[in-house]
Amino acid sequence: MRPRFGEIALLALATAIPLGAILGDWTPLLRGPAPYPPEWQWPLRAGPTSGHWLGAAAAAAGGLLLIALTATATARRHPRRIARMALAGAILLGWGFGLGLLALEPEGALRSLLSRTLSRTINSYYTVAVSPEARDPREFLARHAELLPVLRKTAKHAATHPPAPVLYYRGLIGLCEASPRLTEVVLRAASVETVERPDSRHTPASRAAAILGGLWFGLLAAATAWPIAALARRLGCGDLAAARVGLVWVLVPGPLLFTPQFDQALALPVALATAAAMAAMAKETPARPSIVLSLLAGAAAGVAFSFSYGAAAFLALAGAAALAASREPSRGASRGLRVTALAALGALLVLAVPVAFGHQPVQAARTALAIHREVYTAPRSYSLWLAFNPADLAVFLGVPLAILAAARTSASLEVAMRRGLAALSSADRFRLALGAGLLLLLVSGTVRGETGRLLIPLMPLCLLAGLAAGGDRDQPRPALAATLGLCLAVLAFALRVRWEL
Repeated sequence: MRPRFGEIALLALATAIPLGAILGDWTPLLRGPAPYPPEWQWPLRAGPTSGHWLGAAAAAAGGLLLIALTATATARRHPRRIARMALAGAILLGWGFGLGLLALEPEGALRSLLSRTLSRTINSYYTVAVSPEARDPREFLARHAELLPVLRKTAKHAATHPPAPVLYYRGLIGLCEASPRLTEVVLRAASVETVERPDSRHTPASRAAAILGGLWFGLLAAATAWPIAALARRLGCGDLAAARVGLVWVLVPGPLLFTPQFDQALALPVALATAAAMAAMAKETPARPSIVLSLLAGAAAGVAFSFSYGAAAFLALAGAAALAASREPSRGASRGLRVTALAALGALLVLAVPVAFGHQPVQAARTALAIHREVYTAPRSYSLWLAFNPADLAVFLGVPLAILAAARTSASLEVAMRRGLAALSSADRFRLALGAGLLLLLVSGTVRGETGRLLIPLMPLCLLAGLAAGGDRDQPRPALAATLGLCLAVLAFALRVRWEL
């Protein structure tokens, strides 16, 4: 069965309209209701791009060719092997596509990574990492909770997050200090001076670490394609169809455009925790592997929470969707409770590590969340962002994908209302749980502005809601996946060219 022409035409129309609105800036409201502070609006690009678009175009074309590869006779004869090859290629091409889009900046890709990481307003984790307060990681962990009110004035992002982002850069700085050869290679590749300036607090090692940190974010974001494919298989897709879902991921605008931000990297542990939890809850999974997978899910969740307090909401939402998809209506909840308990244990083991070095997680979390509310939540209008948050999410998820996910969630709801819960497939239950959780998150008002960046960790689940199979293991078909991928890539180009991101 081929995709309906109407579905393809809808994707094209859902791309053409926002494409025109972005390129022509038909209304500044598409970028947000008001400039920061206190509200938010993505700035319009003031100057030209570098014009170096061939690298990004080649990477995007490579991703589309991999989707086409899954439709060949060879792929049908060796589905698992071709699916793995396609996903491995997708990770590299997705990484390259993100860097290619960043190369459109006047400074080029690597120098843009450096300048953005060094910026106190864009990435204040690095700012703290090179400060005297973080020179001794043990002391920084022990003093983290009491340092947060001070950081509120000098490093707002670091003041509202756990200590792991700062320690991430501190660790990379230590690595580059221990390896002068690595520092030199990285700086020469970025055409950055390799000599130390006495008047600068940025040493060659710290500048190299800033570049490496951004590069790693992009790779982690692209690597999310792998657990996404695993989730797609759990939701009923065959090997090749699941690979196509992963391939579309590396063309989604949000994770590609917000480099270097931890939000793009957080998509990996959230998706990995969800995939491991679903595998652990599957009735065909033996007891011992189920235990290992449950602990893995918890460890991934612990890593996500170590980098962002907001990950708690993402993980709760993802866990509810995984539980809904895995549990058959006729079965009890005993396995789900066992997996949840073991996952909680795995998360606690990860979170206990900084505590062993003196960190006070409860006090730090309360202080950081209070600062976040004071700086980013309370000054902004709840009703205003109740309207604009879904629009911002749709723009960076990609309007055609957002419409597809909404349409299929609506269809799943219709099935539930007409035929009852017993008639729902695992993909239907996943969509409905995700939709309900996302609605609650938006209505809660905890996120007000920058939704297209902050909710990147939930975009893998939104992608699955739009493409995951119902009863057809060959869905999404190559034509639908390729059309959607092309639409998303075009929108990513337009956003990079016209908006300052």
